[in-house]
Amino acid sequence: MRCRQIDCRQTVRVCAVFFFSVREKGSGTLRKPVFCGMNWYNFSVMKEICTGILAHVDAGKTTCIEAFFAHTGVIRKIGRVDHKDAVFDNDPNEREHGITIYSKEAGILWKDTRIHVIDTPGHADFSSEMERVLSVLDLAVVLISGLDGVQAHTETIMNCLSHYHVPALFFVNKMDIARRSQEDLLEELKKRFGECIPLNTEGTEEAFGMVNDPMMNEYLETGCVSDRKKIQAVMNRECFPVLFGSALKEQGIEELLDAIAFYTEPRPFPETFGARVFKITNGAEGHLAHVRVTGGTLYARQKLTETEKADRIAMREGAQLVTVNEAPAGAIAVIYGTKHLEAGQGLGFERDQKPPIIEPCLTYTLNTGRAGDMRILYETVRRLAEEDPMLELSYEEEDGELSVSVMGEMQKEILRHRIMEMSGLEVTFGQGKIVYRETIRETVHGCGHFEPLRHYAEVHVRLEPAERNSGIEVVSECSFDALAAHWQTSILQALRTIPHKGVLTGALLSDVKIVLTAGKGHLKHTEGGDLRNAARRAVRQALMKADSVLLEPYCRYEIDLSSEYLSHALYDLEVRGASVTVSETASGMKISGSGPLRTMMNCQSDVTAYTRGTGRCILQPCGYEESRDAEALIVQSGYDPLQDLRNPPGSVFCSHGSAFSVSWEESDAFMSIPPYESAAESSYSHRTYHVGEDELQAIIASESGQNRRPDKPKKVVEEPKAWKGKTAPILPGCMIIDGYNLLYESGFDESDITSAREHLIDEVAAYQGFRGERMIVVFDGYRQKGNIGTSYKTGGLEVVYTKTGQTADAYIEKLVYDLSGRYTVTVATSDALVQNAAFANGAMRMSSRMLKKEMEDAKKCFAG
Repeated sequence: MRCRQIDCRQTVRVCAVFFFSVREKGSGTLRKPVFCGMNWYNFSVMKEICTGILAHVDAGKTTCIEAFFAHTGVIRKIGRVDHKDAVFDNDPNEREHGITIYSKEAGILWKDTRIHVIDTPGHADFSSEMERVLSVLDLAVVLISGLDGVQAHTETIMNCLSHYHVPALFFVNKMDIARRSQEDLLEELKKRFGECIPLNTEGTEEAFGMVNDPMMNEYLETGCVSDRKKIQAVMNRECFPVLFGSALKEQGIEELLDAIAFYTEPRPFPETFGARVFKITNGAEGHLAHVRVTGGTLYARQKLTETEKADRIAMREGAQLVTVNEAPAGAIAVIYGTKHLEAGQGLGFERDQKPPIIEPCLTYTLNTGRAGDMRILYETVRRLAEEDPMLELSYEEEDGELSVSVMGEMQKEILRHRIMEMSGLEVTFGQGKIVYRETIRETVHGCGHFEPLRHYAEVHVRLEPAERNSGIEVVSECSFDALAAHWQTSILQALRTIPHKGVLTGALLSDVKIVLTAGKGHLKHTEGGDLRNAARRAVRQALMKADSVLLEPYCRYEIDLSSEYLSHALYDLEVRGASVTVSETASGMKISGSGPLRTMMNCQSDVTAYTRGTGRCILQPCGYEESRDAEALIVQSGYDPLQDLRNPPGSVFCSHGSAFSVSWEESDAFMSIPPYESAAESSYSHRTYHVGEDELQAIIASESGQNRRPDKPKKVVEEPKAWKGKTAPILPGCMIIDGYNLLYESGFDESDITSAREHLIDEVAAYQGFRGERMIVVFDGYRQKGNIGTSYKTGGLEVVYTKTGQTADAYIEKLVYDLSGRYTVTVATSDALVQNAAFANGAMRMSSRMLKKEMEDAKKCFAG
């Protein structure tokens, strides 16, 4: 008989437990507790493990999990993807395309083990969804289709498992319809992945005895290998067990469940709370965080971070979510009520996940046909990016251009459907562009200083080249005595979250270790934003000094074709700059290798064309490598790092009450801390003083007035012998005014804006004569068709009308950057964005209302 599986935690209280025999398949009696009566007992689960089902498309992952459900009594009949009745493929997009798009988890009970199973996408376009799951797995089940054998995506999966140190076993599926024998498929697995051991065969013990020397010695002495050594070898990835069967017909499923439970050694879980977020979903119930508990216990209403709390939690019973009060270590849980948790984020003692090794290589612009829809589109895609951080949303305000990074055509189609479902907007994609990366060749130091009036921060960093495709690592070598802990936290957080751009093409920085070496703040004037600004400038200055390297995405390929097309294929691959390895197969020839995605993008269609549809080409991204055509690509990009106003390499200093900018080449000489000196060796520190009895008496006397001695000489305090930089120059003043902003602040007759503007120019010109400094007033002209932009002088005032397509805000921002270092610049506007941009480049800020008042006061002075 079948019965409903109930939820079993580490210790679950149940009423008057009776044990029924559940469907037998040679696995012994599976005991199921059922409620009856009034007495309470404890029911314990011995093991809590998490496994993931990974495979290429159409290998049978979803059918395998359906077989798990049927074999453990969760469902009565196996659903089929092609019949659209599978439990997990319930999303309309998944049923329409017949593939898994989103990872899903389930909870099943097998003998004395609770197994949390995660189904992952098999299509290459959704590899990032699969990769996010790997960090929470104890064991991976890699499915191989008996029809297709090992595919290119299988190698990608195994590379990811190696990167995350996840043990694995193979299940060769569809053996009921396979054209190849078990021996042939096993030989292919061994050739590709090393020590693959078939289970439940005569040679299993001998195969385990060949894994390592201790296991060989034990096998030679006793004729077998202990279970403990087998499990340890699998957990250490020294070997990979292999099973054969058919999920659709439930052949080999029982043996697979036994192998999962037997060969998985649960990781040790500390008592301290820890969890890792591996998935985010946004739906009718809000922002849901899917986590694996890796230590302690997760409770409902528990505080997760400074700003996040678990309103309630749920766990999977089969494929259904059941609300619980707590989730033990090892369990998969869903947290309700969070707002800002991110996929890959660590909670408690867990650290955030390392950068993924599978990244989108193409970026596309999104278009709706109507400019007014851009804000709705941005918010929709932002919510989708919370679920899939690899979308890498980018929005350029000046151009009104929204772009996302995607893996391929299938993901584009799904993204288009999701946007339509969530917002009702019909979007189109622009021409795809290659996503490049930049790194450095050698270690380099950088420093940034940010000191407008009443603000202060200085940050020193060291950039070191890291392993290829390792992303960015941020660490600190400062002691808390030299740099306070809260300041270090702010700086490190800024360095981790800032999208650091390279200086060759403006592509994002990668494969770099950023080390915080020194820093300085002010107890009164330093804010978090100041440290972030200084940190950005420090990294940017280091990159300007560095020998930078342009990286481009590479992909692996496999081409199966007839021998008559071999010469054509080899010539085509040589032109594309790809590496080539040729081997003979039963059906023809196989060519494999790797090459730049930039040249390999249309290889699949070309192979289909010249082989007249008989050839097959599979492309799979394999990370970034140094570009062979870097010089041409850099020139083609047209990027100028000094014109990138959002990422300035120079620093801002303060002297005599006014800020001034210093270029990156000269800023080292102005720093408060000697460049390249570590925080532990620098000349400043936070000191703690102890007050003695004599000093205490002196303080009391001072407060009571008993120590008044007018003739007492003042104590001379010697200045500490510290490194001193250059003396700041005194610069002339320059004021930049947003004309229409001041006009609206002053109030005017909208029916005659021309007269109002001319009157305002006369008043500002009079004010310029009063101040006697350079003054520029800027008016928007970007909406006027054919306007080439004009400028003229009236007295000492410069009047500028921007050209078509150029806003006054953009003109002012660039003008501030150009004048920094030559003038003490003040920007008069009430636009917060313009104020912040000017402030970031060292300018002082003044609201239009304050300027209007100063002009009125000046007019009174003239009248007096």
